[in-house]
Amino acid sequence: VRSANTPMDKANPWGKDRPGKDVELHLYRSMIRSLMYLTASRPDIMFDVCACARYQVTPKECHLHAVKRIFR
Repeated sequence: VRSANTPMDKANPWGKDRPGKDVELHLYRSMIRSLMYLTASRPDIMFDVCACARYQVTPKECHLHAVKRIFR
């Protein structure tokens, strides 16, 4: 696995009305929770984590991919 240059992919914008498969809610929320904890030591990912946290009600696959990219 190689690391990402930037936490968010600027080439693939996503919004709340974007079509896609739903993902497991508990998995997505636990990943967001871990990232929120990491923002204490990594303030450079704060904006991206907050952007992903907005979609905790109905996360799609594109949101999950964005969260995984932040972990890289």
